[in-house]
Amino acid sequence: MLSLSSSNNKPFVQQRKSVRDTFNSTNGHSNGCCNDRHCSGSSNTSSSNNNGNVGNGIDNMGSKYFKPRRRRNEERKRKTLSLFLLSMIVLWWTWRTTVSRNQQQQQQRGRRQQRQQPGLFQYSKRDPAKREERKRRVQARDDANRLHNQQQQKKQQIYMEGRPVSLSQNHPDDNVDHKEDAPGFARGIFNAFFHSSPISKARTRLKEELHDLDRRIRDNENRGIRWINKQLIPPLHSDSSSVVKYNSNNHNIQNIRPHGNGRNIRDFFKAKRQHLDMAWEMHDKATQKFQRDDFVDYTKHDYEYPKKLMEPPSKLGDYPRLMPLSQIMEIWPQDELDHPPNVIEENLIHFDFENEQDMEAAVKFRDAKLPFKVINVPEVTAAGRKWTDEYVSNHFDASSSYQGIPKTEGTAQESPDNYFAWHHAQIWDIDTMGVPPTRNNDFSYEKWARHARYADRIGLSPHQPHFYWQSGVDREERYKDREHWTFVSRDLPSFSSVDSNFFLFEPEAQKGIQCRFGERGVTAATHFDGGRNMVAMMTGAKRYILSPPKECGKLGIVTARGNPIFRHSLLNFGHLNHMDNQTMPQDEREWLELAGTAQAVSTVLKAGEVLYIPSHWFHYITSLQKSAQCNVRSGIDREGDAYFGGYDDVTYRCSPGEGM
Repeated sequence: MLSLSSSNNKPFVQQRKSVRDTFNSTNGHSNGCCNDRHCSGSSNTSSSNNNGNVGNGIDNMGSKYFKPRRRRNEERKRKTLSLFLLSMIVLWWTWRTTVSRNQQQQQQRGRRQQRQQPGLFQYSKRDPAKREERKRRVQARDDANRLHNQQQQKKQQIYMEGRPVSLSQNHPDDNVDHKEDAPGFARGIFNAFFHSSPISKARTRLKEELHDLDRRIRDNENRGIRWINKQLIPPLHSDSSSVVKYNSNNHNIQNIRPHGNGRNIRDFFKAKRQHLDMAWEMHDKATQKFQRDDFVDYTKHDYEYPKKLMEPPSKLGDYPRLMPLSQIMEIWPQDELDHPPNVIEENLIHFDFENEQDMEAAVKFRDAKLPFKVINVPEVTAAGRKWTDEYVSNHFDASSSYQGIPKTEGTAQESPDNYFAWHHAQIWDIDTMGVPPTRNNDFSYEKWARHARYADRIGLSPHQPHFYWQSGVDREERYKDREHWTFVSRDLPSFSSVDSNFFLFEPEAQKGIQCRFGERGVTAATHFDGGRNMVAMMTGAKRYILSPPKECGKLGIVTARGNPIFRHSLLNFGHLNHMDNQTMPQDEREWLELAGTAQAVSTVLKAGEVLYIPSHWFHYITSLQKSAQCNVRSGIDREGDAYFGGYDDVTYRCSPGEGM
């Protein structure tokens, strides 16, 4: 039988015994002192000196004394690994949920677009009309892509020349020396490849212009007249130097690819000013007791009204009485808010809402597609008394709701002067169009109202920064329970009705309610709306200059649907009073000379009044004092008027000079 043995041929039991004897000898149990209590002191001393080897002996014999600590370490590792895996699962789930939500939103947008443009996605081979409609829409889409490619090519050309298009005529010097943030070899290589490129220089100049604009608004600076850049208006005389081509053939162009509005260019469209110390606030505190003598309250001014007609005139063009725009501005310049005519002549008929015969006549004028005004409207008057700054601020600035009424959303726009040109921020390309003419900021309504009162009190110059509060009510809100209505719908029930009434005579075509809170001097660029427009003035007063659709070719209107300024003009008609200024750019001068010949009518809309603007009539608005106004549109009139024009004039006959 084979026996277990070690390498030195000793039995295994003897090996264990030799190890035990060695261990006992190292612990002082040799020399016969294991059981004798009267061992000599030298023996005890020897034993105590060898106690330090006990631990080493234990370590050599095994690790049973360290198993609890090892178990704790392993348990800690398992917990750490579990937490790591759990966090990874949570991150994966969050990412997957976000991707799924984005996909659902894209699908919803696709379905919405399919409902709005069914011919672009589906058609019947048996229906030639649908087939032709689809071909037309596909052709429009191809035209849009072609225009987009032209814009990109022009952008590259601008980059290569190193001259970006900007709203301001005053560009920084091309040879600006940009200092390095962190000197070094790597930074030098980076600057050599990127900071010296035309694209980087263009963006740098735009950012410098933006910083200059921020400083101008923060410091409440007055830098005089701001001229317009020809790149942002339709060309005259077939000018081919414009970045974006505008012509009447582009009316079917829709949904040009939006340019990026990422974090790197977000500052061009949104400014943070709520918690910023601004110069006007300090001046406001210092002038609280100041009251100027030339303040004009236009709600109490003297007016001369035309003779009331109970039937629309039989002769086309007899009403309203129009005159050239240059003559209107000569009689009462746009920015002369403190020195209006002693008696302001009104050219629009005023109908009394409380008078039944007047309202019958108003319906006839409305159906005849002629502008007029309605006075003594009870709900408008009641809303005007209720809409104090405190009341409105409670609804705009509340965190969620106020007294059970849902919060109303609103935002403030800012401009370096009193002129506000509308634009679609999502498709505004800063590389080809420069800094936008206006920006949104994070003002609360309370802060905006303080600036509006400040502007009235000191007589704010038209060349100083202005702010414009805007809000809207969704078209679907009127279908909700009344308890879910915002304060605008509650205070203007005729504008939010699902049933037909005088103001909302085609409720199914209602586009929502738009509210504009203006301050002294704020001027909105001329534009047209497709829907028939009812404008109610709750507080203050605004000046409206209306032009018929046939004057489209004289007003500098952008007619390409894919353009961010579609339906609007960037011409500041207040510059008609500065035609002798030699610094005015030649392109703007030529356009203003043409615009001065456009036929128009001027009226002042005061608190408690409602103005009717027919479809496709142009309106140019100046707030004469702190004011609040809301409007509602219902239905599009595509037939127009035989004399004043209509849909066809703003769609197919709006080239420069047409309609003269």
